[in-house]
Amino acid sequence: MRHRRETAAASTPGGGTAGAAACGPPAAGPPKAHTRRDVALADFSLLVVAVVWGFNFVVIKDAIGRIDPMLYVMLRYVVGFVLLAVIMPRSILTASRRDWQYGAILGAFYLSALVIQTYALQWTTPGKSGFITGLSVAMVPFLYWIIAKRSPGLFQILGAIVATVGLGFLSLRGDFTISLADGLTLVGALCYALHITATGFFAPKVRPATLAVTQIAVSMVLCLAFTPFVADITFDLPGRAWLAIGWTAFSGTVLAFVIQSWAQQRTTSTHAAVLLCLESVFSAVFGVLFGMDTVTWRLLTGAGLIFSGILIIETLPGRREKRAAESPG
Repeated sequence: MRHRRETAAASTPGGGTAGAAACGPPAAGPPKAHTRRDVALADFSLLVVAVVWGFNFVVIKDAIGRIDPMLYVMLRYVVGFVLLAVIMPRSILTASRRDWQYGAILGAFYLSALVIQTYALQWTTPGKSGFITGLSVAMVPFLYWIIAKRSPGLFQILGAIVATVGLGFLSLRGDFTISLADGLTLVGALCYALHITATGFFAPKVRPATLAVTQIAVSMVLCLAFTPFVADITFDLPGRAWLAIGWTAFSGTVLAFVIQSWAQQRTTSTHAAVLLCLESVFSAVFGVLFGMDTVTWRLLTGAGLIFSGILIIETLPGRREKRAAESPG
């Protein structure tokens, strides 16, 4: 599960990474040194990442039906750290004390988000989980407002309102309450938003590879320390559980870091943001295909509004800045 952002500049809810696309102003256009074919290939690569992350909601839902959620998270982090350590050993050996401090903060936020989201996924559907966790994008501008005293813009406020209305359609019951699972998922989204916000402060000061490895290492250590108190540690697991652990560790670390690092140098951050936001859409698509989600008017309306709100936040401010930059005078 962004299954959106644990290895790049910012994290995504689906279990992977969102990189710079998660926050910050979109770039006006693709780097001029790259051809249209390069940009198209980069965009297609990011679309594949979004599809994989959306699929991961279904994979994790199946896995935690077979093993304890906390055991799943712990083993996923162990495998993910080993994979990153193999391909980027120097990032561990050369990390400074400051790098580890930043990694500890980001790792704590991301681990909290993933644990809460994974537990909640036991009682909700992949589609609802994907769209509710996608609300983390709408929370980021307001966290920046609180922390950095930088007020959100008009489009960010509008997008947050639209997304919140979508949450109401998706989750509110007749007595205007939401289920425990949806409430936990919303808390998980807040933790993802805190991770994205903190990444915005730390990423300019640390190499992306170092930031990725340190936060995953810290998360792994926290898991190893905490899991024995809440779950029985066993390696005698069903084959499908091991397959899920290996796949989500790979797709949320190696795949995310390598593809995003390559693709986001060749396309605009607006393209990247929109394509990676499709993760929530694919979580619902795969949820329906695997019989874990049911298509209802509330799901379609709520999901549509949440996705529209995210698009407003991610794309409209950048378009206005581009027009302002191109206008004479």
